[in-house]
Amino acid sequence: MAEAASNNDISSSVTTVKTEQDEEEPPAVSRFRKTYLKLIDDHMSMATLRYFEDRLELLRKSSFFIIIVPKKVLFGLQYVQTISTMLLLDPERFRRMKEIGTDQTVMQLFLLEKYLEELKKSRAELVEMVPSNDREFSLTKQETLYQHVSGLKGLLDNFKYLLVSGPLYIKHQLISPTRFHHLPSLRMFLNTKGPVMFDRLESMAVENWAFLSWHVSGQRLLTDDSFEVRFQQLKVQSSEVAHSGVYTVEDNTLNIDNLLPQKTYMFSIRRTKTCKLVYDEWCDVITLSTGGV
Repeated sequence: MAEAASNNDISSSVTTVKTEQDEEEPPAVSRFRKTYLKLIDDHMSMATLRYFEDRLELLRKSSFFIIIVPKKVLFGLQYVQTISTMLLLDPERFRRMKEIGTDQTVMQLFLLEKYLEELKKSRAELVEMVPSNDREFSLTKQETLYQHVSGLKGLLDNFKYLLVSGPLYIKHQLISPTRFHHLPSLRMFLNTKGPVMFDRLESMAVENWAFLSWHVSGQRLLTDDSFEVRFQQLKVQSSEVAHSGVYTVEDNTLNIDNLLPQKTYMFSIRRTKTCKLVYDEWCDVITLSTGGV
């Protein structure tokens, strides 16, 4: 009995020693773990991921346009120089380029979404590769970790590259052959304008009219912007005809008179269609109720 008790004491002592050893992490391992986790955060922190999610959401709601620039014209003067160029374009060839621009935009947004998913997955896997109960990092494991960090950096570079819309590839001359010998050589780019958003604090409906205010998210209102504002009466009885209408506005506010009192209306806003527009899926909506007269 005494021998059994002695063995139990030894076993308990060994267990205690192992537990203490497990709790004590070698300083070198601790430093490496902290350095490695900082390296992950430097390349892709959670704050950066949230920022990229917001950027992608903004792009999904943005409008994409084609910009045409003669190759010898300074980019800052494009709006002045391309007015006459548009008159020379072959309509059918330009229509095909707009289709290419739409396809390129859809593909850009699709790839950005996939890259963002991969960034999230890759970061999570990297953090899991640094378990807190490891007492050592072998050279093989360190090399594996750094390889994964390099892969994360590659994904990040691809995502950042796609965040900026690039040039369109022009396979054929956009200007039909004419008697002129020196046709301008053109470049085409995709440009974005931020989504149009109603101002929820300023927009209101009172009695039989409504005041609507809006802004362009992420940028100032441009002078060449125009907007399509629609209104539609909701909760219409079967015996009634819904009151509706549409306005084209070049400002950022609108008063709509002659609405029906004590009714609920849905108002929507989007950019007006233009010849250079290739992608515009976003349409902001707000619901307001008029009061009594």
